[in-house]
Amino acid sequence: MKDTLSKMKGVVEKKTTSAREERNRQNEHVKSWIDTRRGVQGTLRQLMDEVDRQQTIRDIENQKVRSLKDTRSQRVDEYKVIKEEFFALRSAQGDIPQDRRKARSSRSVREEINELEMKFMQGRISEKKFNERAVELRRQLKEAKAAPAASSEFPELQARLNAAKAAEEEAHAAVDAAASTAQAAHELMQEIRKEVHGLREKHTEAHRKVEGFRRIADTHHRRFVVGMRVMQSIDGIINTSTDDESNSGTASVEARDLMDLLMSGETLGLDDLMAFQRNN
Repeated sequence: MKDTLSKMKGVVEKKTTSAREERNRQNEHVKSWIDTRRGVQGTLRQLMDEVDRQQTIRDIENQKVRSLKDTRSQRVDEYKVIKEEFFALRSAQGDIPQDRRKARSSRSVREEINELEMKFMQGRISEKKFNERAVELRRQLKEAKAAPAASSEFPELQARLNAAKAAEEEAHAAVDAAASTAQAAHELMQEIRKEVHGLREKHTEAHRKVEGFRRIADTHHRRFVVGMRVMQSIDGIINTSTDDESNSGTASVEARDLMDLLMSGETLGLDDLMAFQRNN
């Protein structure tokens, strides 16, 4: 019987060793996928923090846009009021666009008079044409002297108009800048969320791999444990001296039954192990 049990132990030992090696291989897969899952989790946390940060920026900038639009509307209205006042005063003095096309500055008229005189002195123009053009130019010079220069008509009002225009443009630029920042934050959020979606799928896949390889490793671990217990029980039987041949025969039959279960891939339970222990 001892020879039979020794042979059985050798077969069990091989299967137990194989179960241990396969368990270890599966556990390596588990560790690898756990590392992958942990890395994905870390990246996901960073990306979600960035989404929150960009959302805060977007919300703040959108609030600024609403506030700046109100300011811009005020600046536009202020500019319109001053502009209407400015043109009303100019119109009251006859300085309207139609008249401005006819009127010339005194400087421009004088320059043409000097040029006309130079041409006459050089004989490049007849006396008749000189006199005709000179009469017209003197009339234009008289009108130009009578009308104040547009640039110096209302210096204070002009300064207010220029300041209002600059304030309007500044307010408009501020709205554009805040809106651009808000839009950039929103677009970045959308890109990050797409990446998050892909990473969540990777995380789910990694978790599925961990659980799958862990189940396989657990199965081989149970077989390893059972194999170790079987070998311990066989050692106990071999080391037990008995003169009862009937008990030895019974133990041999029970050992073969347990061996058949183990070889068929079945998991040996407590009741099976007790069959060895009763004869130990």
